[in-house]
Amino acid sequence: MDIRVAVASSDGVTVNLHFGRAERFRIYRVTDDAAEFLEERANAPACSGQQHDDALLERSADLISDCKAVIAAQIGGGAIDVLLFRRIRAFPLTGPIDEALSTLRRSKRFLYLK
Repeated sequence: MDIRVAVASSDGVTVNLHFGRAERFRIYRVTDDAAEFLEERANAPACSGQQHDDALLERSADLISDCKAVIAAQIGGGAIDVLLFRRIRAFPLTGPIDEALSTLRRSKRFLYLK
């Protein structure tokens, strides 16, 4: 079985963006053994400074609603609630994307995404 995972990255190499500040999400197909890049989706960031726009936060979650998980450098509590409502699990991780996806695959929480 495979799942889709959204990754917040500014450079396509590292997980380095806060969920609410992500201008794009990279979408991967993840299986028990591998991860395959599928596409990049443009996003209107919900956060600017210390405030966020609830409508844009909802739009960001809708943009990745076909994903079972999202990996971002940081994810605030409000965003986690919006994501969980759509049954998307949040994974705050940083570093190279391939390592973050590998960490996700090895996680016990990965079993619950399937």
